[in-house]
Amino acid sequence: MTEAAARTIPATPPGVTVIWLVYAMAALLLALHLGFTLAPFNQQDELTWNFALMPMRFWAPAGSADVYPDYLSGLLTLLSSGLLHGDWIHVVVNAAMLVWFGVPVARALGPGAAAWGYWMLVFAGSVIAGCAVYLALADSSGPYLVGASGGTSGLIAAALMLGDNGRKHALWSPGFLVPTAIFAVMNVLLVLSAPYALGMAVSWEAHTGGYIFGALLMLVLPLRGYGWARS
Repeated sequence: MTEAAARTIPATPPGVTVIWLVYAMAALLLALHLGFTLAPFNQQDELTWNFALMPMRFWAPAGSADVYPDYLSGLLTLLSSGLLHGDWIHVVVNAAMLVWFGVPVARALGPGAAAWGYWMLVFAGSVIAGCAVYLALADSSGPYLVGASGGTSGLIAAALMLGDNGRKHALWSPGFLVPTAIFAVMNVLLVLSAPYALGMAVSWEAHTGGYIFGALLMLVLPLRGYGWARS
């Protein structure tokens, strides 16, 4: 290896600091659910009432007993609902998916504070986008929404946007459309089977909103990472 070539390869792979953020977020989801399960039942109910996304509360008319005390409290649930989970299977799957797809996205975004912000924007923005689509399409009396699935769906889309040799897929390219079709089919199967296999409903709206947001955002974010491209 020549001296010039050696200077182009960093001693420590850029993006490693952002990768720690990925593991920290996965650990945070698990820790928050542990704290939730250890809390008394009345506190669990209070946390769910205040921080889960509840269409009936979000769309409640002024003066209703269900309405949020202020606009900020209602808007906060678009993000805070992603920090609550229904059970251990729910949170473990989301934490695993966050790491599995969040790490390659972190590597692609590269090092530095800006990359931290970009990664969090993909994850948190996808949570919010998923909640917004759920609110737009779900019935006002529909079930409340919890879980980071919108965020992990956004990370899945962002990871699938990564092509080879430091380039991104186009939204209409087979490299992105084929795995997107597989994602859609898996979601249909999950929505149909989850109530029987897992004892819980699955929000395809949150998954779809998060996935679309993650793909569109990754389309415009700069890639400054090292060693992330598939070959």
